[in-house]
Amino acid sequence: MTAGRQTVRTVDCGGRTVTYTLTRKRVKNLNLRVRPDGSVAVSAAQRVPAGYVDDFVRDKSPLIFRALDRMAAEKPSPRRYLTGEAVWYLGCPLRLEVERGRKAQGTVEGDILHLAVPDPEDPGSRERAFGRAWDALCRREFEEVLEELYPLVAPFGVARPALRVRAMRSRWGSCHYTKGVVVLSSHLLAKPRAAVEYVVLHELCHFVHPDHSQAFYGLLASLMPDWRQRKALLR
Repeated sequence: MTAGRQTVRTVDCGGRTVTYTLTRKRVKNLNLRVRPDGSVAVSAAQRVPAGYVDDFVRDKSPLIFRALDRMAAEKPSPRRYLTGEAVWYLGCPLRLEVERGRKAQGTVEGDILHLAVPDPEDPGSRERAFGRAWDALCRREFEEVLEELYPLVAPFGVARPALRVRAMRSRWGSCHYTKGVVVLSSHLLAKPRAAVEYVVLHELCHFVHPDHSQAFYGLLASLMPDWRQRKALLR
């Protein structure tokens, strides 16, 4: 199957198969990547025969299978929103404590996340309550970070943007500079606060430079010299 300059190929690797996406680029070497979602991608120059790339993937198959097996072992079990479950909050594990309450809300006290649920016996009620409580916690924490970092870009004529929270999985944040809106992923709340600050400032800098140009990264580095270390925390 081909889509533009991409081709999906499958190779047999001693009883197991690897399906990968081959992208033709102006690169000197073959580049292989196992993505967090378990997909395999290879980039190669146009002149490299597809069969040669297949052999390359076959040669690297032990590395690929080790990565895929590790991801499968580390994949968390489905959340049931029960007392005792661990919830990562700003880089720290919290113990979930489910309690009966008329209004769904979450409060953090020490290393415990208290979750008020109208009907604790109903799995759907627990899940809905957690979602509403988590969104409220996201808005509180993210607004606080935005309030702290906005003054860094205000001198460049940037108006304070509005904040939106969405359950995005493909990105940590996005900037709609023409609308004056920053959107942050609700999954970002699990990461350390230093990483949250990096994502927020990254999006704020886009109001000055809407692209990822050298000028953009120059501004980001001038405002947050350790941005690379903070970005690494997102992994």
